[in-house]
Formats: sequence, C-alpha cells, structure tokens
Amino acid sequence: MSDMPPGLPPFMTSQAGGPPPMASGGSFAQSLGAFGTMLKIQETISTRFPISKVPWKDTRVFLRAHTIESIRSTPLYGFMMRLFKEVGLGDMQLVGYAPMHYVFAVPGCPVCNIYPALHNQKVCVATTDALHRFFKEELELECMVEETECVKDSGAVCKFKVSLQPISAYQILLDDDDRLILSRKRPPAMEQPELVSRVEILTIYKLLDRGKLSDIGEAYMQFAGSMPVKEKIFDPPWKTAEELRSIISKHGAFGAAFGEMASKVQSVPSPAPAVPQAPSMPSASSVSPSSPVPPAPSVQEQASKIKDEAKNAGSFAELIAKMKKQN
Repeated sequence: MSDMPPGLPPFMTSQAGGPPPMASGGSFAQSLGAFGTMLKIQETISTRFPISKVPWKDTRVFLRAHTIESIRSTPLYGFMMRLFKEVGLGDMQLVGYAPMHYVFAVPGCPVCNIYPALHNQKVCVATTDALHRFFKEELELECMVEETECVKDSGAVCKFKVSLQPISAYQILLDDDDRLILSRKRPPAMEQPELVSRVEILTIYKLLDRGKLSDIGEAYMQFAGSMPVKEKIFDPPWKTAEELRSIISKHGAFGAAFGEMASKVQSVPSPAPAVPQAPSMPSASSVSPSSPVPPAPSVQEQASKIKDEAKNAGSFAELIAKMKKQN
C-alpha cells in the first residue's frame, strides 16, 4: 500500500514508478500544464471509481465470454468503456483476448497528448494505473497491467495488457454448478446444452481436459475448491442508465416517460400502521399544543412532491436519482 494521500495523480504514487520525465525541449509551462491535466483526470477517477463496483454475477458473465465479439457484447464491457471515456482516458476498446489475458487499445490516446515534448518512451502511466485499479477494486480481480505499445514510443496505438491472477479469476468465474461439475457430479435439472457450454468454458480455462479434471483443476479443487465464497448481491452501476434508456425508448418523450415513473411511485404501497401502544401520561413540560406530530405524507403528496422536483431537475437521470434516494 502506498503512503501517499488519496487524490494524487497515479504517477505520484509509489506503485507507478514516478512520472515520465520531461524531454529537454519541454518547458516549465508544459510541465505545469501536464501536472494540472493529470490532477483533473485523477480527481475524476477518484470520484467515479468508488461508486462503480460491479457484482460478481456480472463479472462472471464477462469472464465466461471467450471471444472478442462476445466480450464486447457484455454489459460490463460497455460500462467499462463508457467509464474510461468519461474520466478522460479516451475511447478504449478490446483488441486482443486469450484466457486470463485482455489487450485494450486507445486510439488517439489523450494521455499521450498531455506530453507533446516526450518521445521514445511509454508515458501512459495514468491509463495503466486506472486499468489495474478498475480490475482489482471494482471487479475484485487480482491482476498485472502493462503498457505494451505507446504512440510516444513509435507505436501505432497505445495498447495495454491485463493479465488476471488465476485463483482470483476462478473464485468469481465458478458458481456452485461449476464446482459440482469439477467434482464429477451433474448439477440437478441442468439441460444438456448448458452442461456442454459450461464444460467448454471450464476447458478453456484449463480446469478440465477432455472432460476430466486437469492438473490445474485438481490443484484448485484440492486447495481452493472448498473455500467458502460469500457473494454480495447488489445492483450493477449501469442499472439506472438501462432503465432510463428503456423507458425513454418506449415513450419517446420526457412527459410520457415521467408519467410512467410517477405511476410507479403511486403504486408503492403505504407502510403498515404501527401497533398502537398504551398511552403514557405526559409531563407538563412535554405538552406543546403549538407543535403537533405531523402525519405521514400520503402517496398523492409524494407524487406531487416528485412533480415539483421534476421542474427543477436538470435531466431525467437527475430526477430518477432523486426518486431512488427518496425510496
């Protein structure tokens, strides 16, 4: 763990190995500008990443996809690409894959543009650091990340290789049915097509070899297969965005979409009344006729309040966020 305080740019942390040095042609103004830009990127990362944690069930879908096309079609991949673009790291895309290994490319890398005077060296420390942080903290996948090509080092495009630590990946990849298969038991009620698909994935990840446990599979089941796994269940960070897209595409207008959300609020049942308690005699000092206990707001009042907030909301997304917070 680094002793540096949070909020510093990644090249200021001990893990990053220091910032890329300025070339002899670089001015102090360029150095200062680069530092300020990196601070802004790191500040955005520090704000966005902590609220971007992904549940295992969605990371599992990502891990089980074993072609570039199928990986790109997963919700996690789409979320990750949008997140990296929003924090200022460019239009990242998956360009290479092998089990446990992912190669991402960033055409027109914005990090390279921060250092116009640098040449003959890899400078995208911020992107390398962000990839490592996303996989380790948001996906809970231990990994190593390296920049394999850089535009500033004669590369056609900046490329980054993410290599997963196998035990960490297996812990999330495998569910109870997979462990039954590795234990030579067929999961109850599992149809043949799904069984074939799971065996294929376990073979790709080298846990099975021609239908039998491989050496890696034997070692995993012996030392880690029986470890208790407690999976946390929560909504993925892209759920609200998907709800918004679905509602807006169905209605085509803010007013109609808002009408659906308002009806959802009105359909929420009122809380059950509390069990009445025997009244106690209040003291003279506690009696205050000028401050009666306010009644709980009705469903109609809640809907009216939402409508008032809609007038002040800057966007439909902001309105949904307020409604979720209230509920």
